[in-house]
Amino acid sequence: MTTSSSIIGQIAQVSLFQELGPAELEDIAVLCIKKKYAPQSSIIMTDDEEHSFYIISEGNVIVKAIDPTLREKVLAYLEPGDFFGEMSAIDSEPRSADVVAGNDEVEVLVFHQKDFLQLLQNHPSVHLALSREFCRKLRVINHRLSSVSLPASARVARTLIIIANEHGKMTKEGLLLPKLTQTEIGKISDSPRETVNRAFSELRESGLIIHTELKQILIPSKEKLEGWISTRSNAPSVPVSG
Repeated sequence: MTTSSSIIGQIAQVSLFQELGPAELEDIAVLCIKKKYAPQSSIIMTDDEEHSFYIISEGNVIVKAIDPTLREKVLAYLEPGDFFGEMSAIDSEPRSADVVAGNDEVEVLVFHQKDFLQLLQNHPSVHLALSREFCRKLRVINHRLSSVSLPASARVARTLIIIANEHGKMTKEGLLLPKLTQTEIGKISDSPRETVNRAFSELRESGLIIHTELKQILIPSKEKLEGWISTRSNAPSVPVSG
Protein backbone atom coordinates (compact mmCIF):
# COMPACT_ATOMS: atom_id res chain seq x y z
CA MET A 1 0.00 0.00 0.00
CA THR A 2 1.42 3.39 -0.93
CA THR A 3 1.66 6.26 1.49
CA SER A 4 -1.03 8.16 -0.42
CA SER A 5 -3.53 5.30 -0.29
CA SER A 6 -2.70 4.75 3.38
CA ILE A 7 -3.56 8.36 4.20
CA ILE A 8 -6.77 8.16 2.16
CA GLY A 9 -7.78 5.07 4.12
CA GLN A 10 -7.12 6.82 7.43
CA ILE A 11 -9.06 9.92 6.41
CA ALA A 12 -11.99 7.81 5.22
CA GLN A 13 -12.43 6.47 8.80
CA VAL A 14 -12.89 9.97 10.25
CA SER A 15 -16.52 10.90 10.89
CA LEU A 16 -16.13 14.29 9.21
CA PHE A 17 -15.31 12.73 5.83
CA GLN A 18 -17.57 9.69 5.68
CA GLU A 19 -19.93 11.21 3.11
CA LEU A 20 -17.13 11.96 0.64
CA GLY A 21 -16.26 9.88 -2.42
CA PRO A 22 -12.82 8.48 -3.39
CA ALA A 23 -11.89 11.46 -5.58
CA GLU A 24 -12.76 13.95 -2.83
CA LEU A 25 -10.83 11.95 -0.23
CA GLU A 26 -7.81 11.92 -2.51
CA ASP A 27 -7.99 15.70 -2.87
CA ILE A 28 -8.07 16.07 0.91
CA ALA A 29 -5.22 13.60 1.46
CA VAL A 30 -2.75 15.75 -0.47
CA LEU A 31 -3.42 18.67 1.88
CA CYS A 32 -2.06 17.02 5.03
CA ILE A 33 1.33 15.93 6.29
CA LYS A 34 2.23 13.14 8.72
CA LYS A 35 3.92 13.89 12.02
CA LYS A 36 5.04 11.58 14.82
CA TYR A 37 5.37 12.37 18.51
CA ALA A 38 7.23 10.46 21.19
CA PRO A 39 5.27 9.04 24.15
CA GLN A 40 4.06 11.71 26.61
CA SER A 41 5.44 14.55 24.46
CA SER A 42 3.53 17.78 23.80
CA ILE A 43 1.59 18.05 20.53
CA ILE A 44 -0.07 21.43 21.06
CA MET A 45 0.05 23.88 23.98
CA THR A 46 -2.29 26.68 24.98
CA ASP A 47 0.36 29.29 24.19
CA ASP A 48 1.04 27.97 20.66
CA GLU A 49 0.62 30.53 17.89
CA GLU A 50 -0.03 28.03 15.10
CA HIS A 51 -3.64 27.00 14.28
CA SER A 52 -3.40 23.65 12.53
CA PHE A 53 -6.04 20.90 12.55
CA TYR A 54 -5.01 17.36 13.60
CA ILE A 55 -6.34 13.86 12.95
CA ILE A 56 -5.00 10.94 14.99
CA SER A 57 -3.87 8.05 12.80
CA GLU A 58 -1.97 5.98 15.40
CA GLY A 59 -1.77 6.03 19.19
CA ASN A 60 -3.79 7.92 21.79
CA VAL A 61 -3.63 11.50 23.06
CA ILE A 62 -4.72 13.28 26.22
CA VAL A 63 -6.48 16.66 26.19
CA LYS A 64 -5.97 18.54 29.43
CA ALA A 65 -6.12 22.00 30.97
CA ILE A 66 -5.41 23.78 34.24
CA ASP A 67 -8.55 24.73 36.16
CA PRO A 68 -8.95 27.94 38.24
CA THR A 69 -7.55 26.14 41.31
CA LEU A 70 -4.37 25.35 39.32
CA ARG A 71 -5.16 21.63 39.22
CA GLU A 72 -4.61 19.66 36.05
CA LYS A 73 -7.90 18.41 34.62
CA VAL A 74 -8.20 15.80 31.87
CA LEU A 75 -10.85 16.86 29.36
CA ALA A 76 -10.68 13.89 26.97
CA TYR A 77 -8.79 10.85 25.81
CA LEU A 78 -8.68 10.62 22.01
CA GLU A 79 -7.83 7.64 19.81
CA PRO A 80 -7.26 6.90 16.10
CA GLY A 81 -9.95 8.50 13.96
CA ASP A 82 -10.53 11.32 16.46
CA PHE A 83 -9.42 14.88 15.74
CA PHE A 84 -8.54 18.07 17.60
CA GLY A 85 -7.52 21.68 17.02
CA GLU A 86 -10.62 22.57 14.99
CA MET A 87 -11.66 25.56 17.15
CA SER A 88 -8.38 27.41 16.84
CA ALA A 89 -8.13 26.52 13.16
CA ILE A 90 -11.50 28.18 12.55
CA ASP A 91 -11.33 31.32 14.71
CA SER A 92 -7.52 31.82 15.02
CA GLU A 93 -7.91 32.26 18.79
CA PRO A 94 -5.41 30.73 21.26
CA ARG A 95 -5.64 27.03 22.00
CA SER A 96 -8.16 26.20 24.75
CA ALA A 97 -6.24 23.15 26.05
CA ASP A 98 -2.98 21.25 25.88
CA VAL A 99 -2.75 17.99 23.94
CA VAL A 100 -0.04 15.45 24.76
CA ALA A 101 0.80 11.98 23.47
CA GLY A 102 -0.21 9.00 25.57
CA ASN A 103 2.09 6.19 26.64
CA ASP A 104 2.87 5.14 23.06
CA GLU A 105 4.17 6.95 20.00
CA VAL A 106 1.50 9.02 18.26
CA GLU A 107 1.12 9.68 14.55
CA VAL A 108 -1.12 12.49 13.35
CA LEU A 109 -2.22 13.96 10.05
CA VAL A 110 -1.80 17.74 10.15
CA PHE A 111 -3.73 20.28 8.06
CA HIS A 112 -2.41 23.83 8.06
CA GLN A 113 -5.07 26.39 8.88
CA LYS A 114 -5.51 27.80 5.37
CA ASP A 115 -5.88 24.29 3.92
CA PHE A 116 -8.41 23.28 6.57
CA LEU A 117 -10.52 26.39 5.98
CA GLN A 118 -10.39 25.80 2.23
CA LEU A 119 -11.49 22.21 2.84
CA LEU A 120 -14.56 23.41 4.76
CA GLN A 121 -15.48 25.82 1.99
CA ASN A 122 -15.12 23.21 -0.74
CA HIS A 123 -16.98 20.41 1.04
CA PRO A 124 -20.29 21.46 2.68
CA SER A 125 -20.86 17.96 4.08
CA VAL A 126 -17.63 18.27 6.10
CA HIS A 127 -18.74 21.67 7.37
CA LEU A 128 -22.09 20.20 8.48
CA ALA A 129 -20.44 17.19 10.12
CA LEU A 130 -18.12 19.52 12.04
CA SER A 131 -21.11 21.56 13.23
CA ARG A 132 -22.72 18.37 14.52
CA GLU A 133 -19.49 17.54 16.33
CA PHE A 134 -19.48 20.96 18.00
CA CYS A 135 -23.03 20.29 19.20
CA ARG A 136 -22.05 16.87 20.53
CA LYS A 137 -19.10 18.27 22.46
CA LEU A 138 -21.25 21.04 23.90
CA ARG A 139 -23.76 18.46 25.14
CA VAL A 140 -20.93 16.51 26.78
CA ILE A 141 -19.72 19.68 28.52
CA ASN A 142 -23.27 20.41 29.73
CA HIS A 143 -23.58 16.90 31.17
CA ARG A 144 -20.22 17.23 32.92
CA LEU A 145 -21.26 20.55 34.43
CA SER A 146 -24.51 18.97 35.63
CA SER A 147 -22.45 16.25 37.33
CA VAL A 148 -20.65 18.73 39.62
CA SER A 149 -23.50 18.75 42.16
CA LEU A 150 -23.81 14.95 42.25
CA PRO A 151 -22.55 12.88 45.20
CA ALA A 152 -18.99 11.65 44.63
CA SER A 153 -19.88 8.06 43.70
CA ALA A 154 -22.62 9.19 41.31
CA ARG A 155 -20.22 11.68 39.72
CA VAL A 156 -17.73 8.90 39.03
CA ALA A 157 -20.50 6.71 37.60
CA ARG A 158 -21.68 9.54 35.33
CA THR A 159 -18.10 9.94 34.11
CA LEU A 160 -18.02 6.24 33.17
CA ILE A 161 -21.16 6.71 31.09
CA ILE A 162 -19.67 9.73 29.34
CA ILE A 163 -16.50 7.77 28.53
CA ALA A 164 -18.61 4.84 27.33
CA ASN A 165 -20.63 7.08 25.02
CA GLU A 166 -17.52 8.68 23.57
CA HIS A 167 -15.18 5.68 23.32
CA GLY A 168 -16.99 2.57 24.52
CA LYS A 169 -17.35 -0.54 22.36
CA MET A 170 -20.53 -2.59 22.43
CA THR A 171 -19.98 -6.29 23.13
CA LYS A 172 -22.31 -9.19 23.95
CA GLU A 173 -21.67 -8.55 27.63
CA GLY A 174 -22.22 -4.79 27.53
CA LEU A 175 -20.29 -1.55 26.95
CA LEU A 176 -16.51 -1.96 27.18
CA LEU A 177 -14.55 1.15 28.14
CA PRO A 178 -10.99 1.91 27.02
CA LYS A 179 -8.24 1.02 29.47
CA LEU A 180 -7.91 3.90 31.94
CA THR A 181 -6.40 4.07 35.42
CA GLN A 182 -8.34 5.22 38.46
CA THR A 183 -6.15 8.32 38.55
CA GLU A 184 -7.09 9.17 34.96
CA ILE A 185 -10.79 8.66 35.65
CA GLY A 186 -10.39 10.81 38.75
CA LYS A 187 -9.02 13.66 36.68
CA ILE A 188 -11.97 13.46 34.29
CA SER A 189 -14.55 13.29 37.10
CA ASP A 190 -12.71 15.84 39.25
CA SER A 191 -12.46 13.27 42.05
CA PRO A 192 -9.47 12.07 44.11
CA ARG A 193 -8.26 8.54 43.42
CA GLU A 194 -9.54 7.33 46.80
CA THR A 195 -13.06 8.47 45.87
CA VAL A 196 -12.86 6.65 42.54
CA ASN A 197 -11.70 3.50 44.30
CA ARG A 198 -14.64 3.62 46.75
CA ALA A 199 -17.10 4.29 43.93
CA PHE A 200 -15.73 1.34 41.95
CA SER A 201 -16.14 -0.97 44.95
CA GLU A 202 -19.74 0.12 45.38
CA LEU A 203 -20.50 -0.25 41.66
CA ARG A 204 -18.88 -3.68 41.50
CA GLU A 205 -20.81 -4.92 44.54
CA SER A 206 -24.03 -3.72 42.89
CA GLY A 207 -23.15 -5.53 39.66
CA LEU A 208 -23.16 -2.29 37.70
CA ILE A 209 -19.56 -2.57 36.48
CA ILE A 210 -17.24 -5.50 35.91
CA HIS A 211 -13.45 -5.40 35.70
CA THR A 212 -12.13 -7.58 32.88
CA GLU A 213 -8.92 -9.63 32.82
CA LEU A 214 -7.32 -6.86 30.75
CA LYS A 215 -8.16 -4.32 33.50
CA GLN A 216 -10.88 -2.64 31.48
CA ILE A 217 -14.30 -1.67 32.77
CA LEU A 218 -17.43 -3.32 31.39
CA ILE A 219 -20.87 -1.76 31.93
CA PRO A 220 -23.43 -4.60 31.58
CA SER A 221 -26.39 -2.20 31.42
CA LYS A 222 -26.06 1.53 30.88
CA GLU A 223 -29.74 1.95 31.74
CA LYS A 224 -29.30 0.32 35.16
CA LEU A 225 -26.25 2.47 35.84
CA GLU A 226 -28.20 5.62 34.94
CA GLY A 227 -30.97 4.49 37.26
CA TRP A 228 -28.45 3.98 40.05
CA ILE A 229 -27.14 7.51 39.50
CA SER A 230 -30.71 8.80 39.72
CA THR A 231 -31.31 7.15 43.08
CA ARG A 232 -28.07 8.63 44.44
CA SER A 233 -28.84 12.14 43.19
CA ASN A 234 -32.59 12.13 43.96
CA ALA A 235 -33.20 13.44 40.45
CA PRO A 236 -34.75 11.97 37.30
CA SER A 237 -32.34 9.88 35.23
CA VAL A 238 -31.02 11.86 32.27
CA PRO A 239 -29.42 9.77 29.49
CA VAL A 240 -26.00 11.18 28.64
CA SER A 241 -26.16 10.22 24.96
CA GLY A 242 -28.80 12.76 23.93
